[in-house]
Amino acid sequence: MSSLLGGLSPATFLRRHWQKRPLLVRQALPQFAGLIDRDAMFALATRGDAISRLIIQHPRRRQRWERHDGPFGGLDAGMLPPSHWTLLIHGLESLVPGGWELLREFSFIPAARIDDLMVSYAADGGSVGPHDDRYDVFLLQGPGKRRWQVSTRGDHAVAEDQAIKVLKNFVAEDEWLLEPGDMLYLPPGVAHHGVAEGPCLTYSIGFLAPTHEALIQNFLGYLGEVLAPAIDPDAIYADPDLKPPADPLAVPDAMVRQVSKVLRAIRWDEAVLSDFIGRFLTGPKPHVIFSPPSRPLNEERFARRLRGHGRVALALPSRGLLRGGQLFFNGEAHRARPATLRHFEKLLIERSMALPLSLDERTLALLHGWYLRGYLVVR
Repeated sequence: MSSLLGGLSPATFLRRHWQKRPLLVRQALPQFAGLIDRDAMFALATRGDAISRLIIQHPRRRQRWERHDGPFGGLDAGMLPPSHWTLLIHGLESLVPGGWELLREFSFIPAARIDDLMVSYAADGGSVGPHDDRYDVFLLQGPGKRRWQVSTRGDHAVAEDQAIKVLKNFVAEDEWLLEPGDMLYLPPGVAHHGVAEGPCLTYSIGFLAPTHEALIQNFLGYLGEVLAPAIDPDAIYADPDLKPPADPLAVPDAMVRQVSKVLRAIRWDEAVLSDFIGRFLTGPKPHVIFSPPSRPLNEERFARRLRGHGRVALALPSRGLLRGGQLFFNGEAHRARPATLRHFEKLLIERSMALPLSLDERTLALLHGWYLRGYLVVR
């Protein structure tokens, strides 16, 4: 941990830098070799369950930028210019082995805050332009070199005639060349510009920062789902005591009072909020695809398999969190016994567990249901 944060303890890093100011760490992960290479990224960019982007810069044509969104029918280096392009893949932890293990290095930040692991491959001169993000990010350099410039001046004006968001008036205040294993932490709002010096791969560990608007919209949708079973679907607005209006165009006070009475059923407490947050943070993103087993085991054979040799492992896209006696998994919430919570916590941390496992009936039924939906696999 001291290497990852340049000798700082997690508490010191959080106090001095988190959401306050940048931190450069040389050899945070010494000689970090990365998780995938360029050709593997080209292959990922053709998949429907991967979010990919290709950014091409034309420096001789008034700095014009192109943006192309995947999935791509096919992609290789021969289809692209010799320099000044970048391919980005989001959610790498859900696509290839090793991503969750890399994210585990950042466990000094609550797992509830982690958004995803993004990787970018850039040809020489490749960049996505000067920009700022509204979330915290660690930029970990893989193979190759990238020069980063940063600015804290707060000029967020964006060039309006470009295909991507690039800042119009970026003036660098600091500059560093990052080599494999070096890392740069940036708080929200710090403008930055990275340019590849030769081909390079950069890994971005991004942290979730939903807007207040998104939180409110998702919470209201959640309340609708939670309240729906308790609402009589045949109940409708009624006004049997209606009187002739003084003004036919006015919204009657009686109508406002009656609607208010209906909406008073919308109430929440800390338990409801905890349930919403757990489901919201672990819910699969729209592009995520789970693969159920082609020849599923019934519960009895599944139990027998768990008592044998091998491992039970989470599917790469699976996400989970804990709060009190509840576990949240892929947008679901379950009350669980202490033994179940212990197994689940181990699964979340290590992403797999060695067999054999002896489980109570309730835990077995829970795991079997997840297995049938492709949330976990038995090897």
